[in-house]
Amino acid sequence: MTRTLPGHARAALRRAGDPLVPLVLLAAGAFAAAAYGHVLTWAMIGGLAGYTLSGSV
Repeated sequence: MTRTLPGHARAALRRAGDPLVPLVLLAAGAFAAAAYGHVLTWAMIGGLAGYTLSGSV
């Protein structure tokens, strides 16, 4: 038995499958990373320090 979707659901799926969606998400992530670069830097340094101090190296 096949199920048909309502028109608005088909339109939403069509927009979500648009090839530009990953590009827009990647650009938004790049802007967020640029805005919070200092926080991300300290997070990476803290993560690497924790990995080193745990004896995993």
